[in-house]
Amino acid sequence: MSLKTHLDAIREYGHKIGPAEVNTNTAPVEYYVEDEKGRRTPITNNEALQFIANAKMDDPAGGINTYDNYTKLFTILGIRPKW
Repeated sequence: MSLKTHLDAIREYGHKIGPAEVNTNTAPVEYYVEDEKGRRTPITNNEALQFIANAKMDDPAGGINTYDNYTKLFTILGIRPKW
């Protein structure tokens, strides 16, 4: 059995996380949560933003457990699994 990844968390919770399209030269990166209908909600929760700043949310090489990071962030934001 392979380890779950952030893609599994996205399927289970029905949300994904992304950086907003901002000019990083003039503004800090803003993060959002997007639901399955494409509605984006900016992440303004300080605890969540601190978690994002300290955790690696993406690791193409597979060295970070992205599933755990995503589920912890969803928990901080009060988002529960769909099932």
